[in-house]
Amino acid sequence: MHHLAEIDNISISGKSICHNLKAVSKMIFALFVLIAVVVSDSIIHIGGIMLILMGILIFSKIPLKTVGGLILYPVFFSLLFALIMMQQSFEAGIIVIFKAVGAALNMILLITTTSYVDIFKVLSLFLPKILVDIFLFTYRSLFIFIDQIGNLIKNMRLRGGYRAFNIFSNLKNVAGALGIMVIHSIDMSNRMYQIFSLRGYSGGIIVGYDDKKFGVLDFLYMAVSIIILVGVIVF
Repeated sequence: MHHLAEIDNISISGKSICHNLKAVSKMIFALFVLIAVVVSDSIIHIGGIMLILMGILIFSKIPLKTVGGLILYPVFFSLLFALIMMQQSFEAGIIVIFKAVGAALNMILLITTTSYVDIFKVLSLFLPKILVDIFLFTYRSLFIFIDQIGNLIKNMRLRGGYRAFNIFSNLKNVAGALGIMVIHSIDMSNRMYQIFSLRGYSGGIIVGYDDKKFGVLDFLYMAVSIIILVGVIVF
């Protein structure tokens, strides 16, 4: 749970320009950038987006040491698909990894500059309460899941589950690890449901409304994401 505590602290205590932007503008930015990463098939385009996101993270004074470890998890999960795509071409495999890292950087930028409470305030305006609750529970469960993955990776290394230059053995072990994590995630969701039921949860967590007005910087921030998306599509 230390990841969750650190990110919550960074998102709430941060004083950068990005931290002071309206949550809606930051979510729109994240949406357009995510679309750009998904639709792009160019290493240069995705790499450029990653550099922009890294620049914003640095400008926002986000400690890269804290968030850097989170980037390794999408790399781990995308590695299997990347190796499969590399059978077609090496570039295709690299694109898979770049897309995973780019999407992760995009979400990391959002959650480290925006309190999760503000994010769910925005979502509650146009989504059913049950969906907002699902997203909230998923968000908190994700970091528990990440800690479990970290422990699993350590165990694999200590027990010789990862061997350099032995691709087939590594793929087999990774597939087994993914299977274990799926079982753990199902068990964790059942336990979480029981915990909230015992505490009187009956659907619909109440969240307030964000009444902060849009400023010039909000529009500029959203404009940057639109330019990124248009640039990927046109060029």
